[in-house]
Amino acid sequence: MGGYVVEKPLNLKFKYTEKEYVEAVKWYYSKSLNIKIDIIVSVVFIFIGSFFWLTGDESFLNKMLVLLGSILLLMTIFVLYVNPKRIFKQEPKFQDEYKLGFKDEGILFETEHINSTIAWNHYSKVKENKSFFYLIYGKFMFTIIPKRAFQNTEEEDLLRKLVQEKLEKK
Repeated sequence: MGGYVVEKPLNLKFKYTEKEYVEAVKWYYSKSLNIKIDIIVSVVFIFIGSFFWLTGDESFLNKMLVLLGSILLLMTIFVLYVNPKRIFKQEPKFQDEYKLGFKDEGILFETEHINSTIAWNHYSKVKENKSFFYLIYGKFMFTIIPKRAFQNTEEEDLLRKLVQEKLEKK
């Protein structure tokens, strides 16, 4: 059985903070959704509808433009700012300390509420920014690993290499 073998165990321990969870979700959604387009369309709808409405054209179309633009803008704000905070506070697993072990067969997850091994083939891809790794397993479904949990850049490189090897096999 060829392929990458974990030479040195990689074990991480961390507990999410609300701030970092919200930051991580916001970044992922901003890269995965059409947030910029949604905001631009919202503002354009509101501006055009308001402009004509204020100049005396109180047509149904102008009122609908303002209404639709406002709804789209509020939905975008909800997705980026309100919902991640609400999820963090309501989901018990985000209050737990996480212990992750990266092995050839998968990732060992251990918290007060979770004790399982997730096979590598559960994940489809990985994304990364300066603060987090995102192991993605579905549309808008991902595991967030804060980089602060690593002791050094060698551990980060080890995870990159392992994830690349395991996800290439899919």
